[in-house]
Amino acid sequence: MGTVEDLRPIFSPKSIAVIGASRSPMKIGYEILQNILVHGYKGKVYPINPESPEIMGLRALPSVLAVKEDIDLAIIAVPAEFVPKVMSECARKKVKGAVVISAGFGETGEKGKALEKEVLDIARAGGIRLVGPNTLGYKDPVDNLDAAFVFGMPKRGEIALISQSGALCVGMVYYANGEHIGLSRVISVGNKADVDDADLIDYLDQDSATKVIAMYIEGIKDGKKFLDAARRCRKPVVAIKAGRTAAGSAAASTHTGSLSGSDAVYDSAFKQVHIQRAYDVGELFDFARALAYQPPANSNKVGIISNGGGAGIMTADWCESLGLKVTNLSKKTADALRPHLPGITTARNPLDVTGDARFHRYHATGSIMLSDPNVDSLIMVCVHAGIARPREFVGAVIKLVEEKRNLNKPIVACWVGGPEIDEVVQELREKNIPVYPSAMRAAKAVRCLYDEGRRLEAIGKKKQAKANSSS
Repeated sequence: MGTVEDLRPIFSPKSIAVIGASRSPMKIGYEILQNILVHGYKGKVYPINPESPEIMGLRALPSVLAVKEDIDLAIIAVPAEFVPKVMSECARKKVKGAVVISAGFGETGEKGKALEKEVLDIARAGGIRLVGPNTLGYKDPVDNLDAAFVFGMPKRGEIALISQSGALCVGMVYYANGEHIGLSRVISVGNKADVDDADLIDYLDQDSATKVIAMYIEGIKDGKKFLDAARRCRKPVVAIKAGRTAAGSAAASTHTGSLSGSDAVYDSAFKQVHIQRAYDVGELFDFARALAYQPPANSNKVGIISNGGGAGIMTADWCESLGLKVTNLSKKTADALRPHLPGITTARNPLDVTGDARFHRYHATGSIMLSDPNVDSLIMVCVHAGIARPREFVGAVIKLVEEKRNLNKPIVACWVGGPEIDEVVQELREKNIPVYPSAMRAAKAVRCLYDEGRRLEAIGKKKQAKANSSS
């Protein structure tokens, strides 16, 4: 079987055994079982606990061997020293996949590494694919399955999240919820004894619910396998590679047992396979949302519209410093813009529509600039200057995005101001329109979309070369 078929019993299980299920709210096994039931999982659930006949209204069994029906997925939450015995029972039962929540393995030193190898050997001998150990589990808002031990379900969306850190994984879920960013799958990989980033890239590349793959990585064990998977992937991949410094690398080795490796090597490898590199959580989601909901940029030529000259200048500076080009507008475009501008401003790029700009001025100038052949992406900026009406800026951006989809030119919004405008621009977030509170973040998002255009262009050239060679 291929990777997708191997992993389907784990991530789309028809039946789940929770080994270590508990009646005590203080135990991880209690939280896992509760989360599965709360979110309405439709398959069969078997609590496994030799000391409790019933848990949460379900009959509990002493072992997976006592379950008469087939089991797709075992979620294991028992102390590390008992995991080999439990895995052996799963192998005898012919369980198809396992998520080992338990910690105390490779991240703890040589003794833990030996224990982790023992568990992996048992799983492989039994044909069981294994996620973990030392993992949070996973959350699936598409299929309403919360197979993790902490509460909090993501909003449903089209960005998949893979994280080597469990705690950070949960923090990223709450961050995404706060930013109205929906997620398709959230997978905590822990120590990656078996199922690793490459396997998940292959799996998610075939997932119809996912448009973009976002990753938090501390270390990669099989570099070639990872790069091959990234190279095959048809979807954009954005990744934070942590452990860039000596201090970060040392912390990673004790967190998930990862060897971080040279940051320069990772940076070069990511560029080879067109992985977009982010450096913090905000940037990861800035890029992922832009990639999921805006088209790639056909070139590096950017148009900028702002109701404040200073904001437009900063945006232009950031664009140019990132390798984007704030191009001159054609004479036809400049002539078309003038009737919509106050006499105190000039029809140029970046375009200052002045502080009193309302819906019509934003919409009309945006529409005209998008029609210019020298503009392949547009950044629209609103400064909360006291006389502007931010809600009209929002309305103009929404209308332009809806009207101009056929042009395949990305539109990114940027705002500068306080809570009043933040409340208004929430409507853009809810409609999955990228909006950023700084010129830097907006420009980086456009650069990301330009890089995605180059990735797709490279894929197209490879396909064409292959077709030419076979003809």
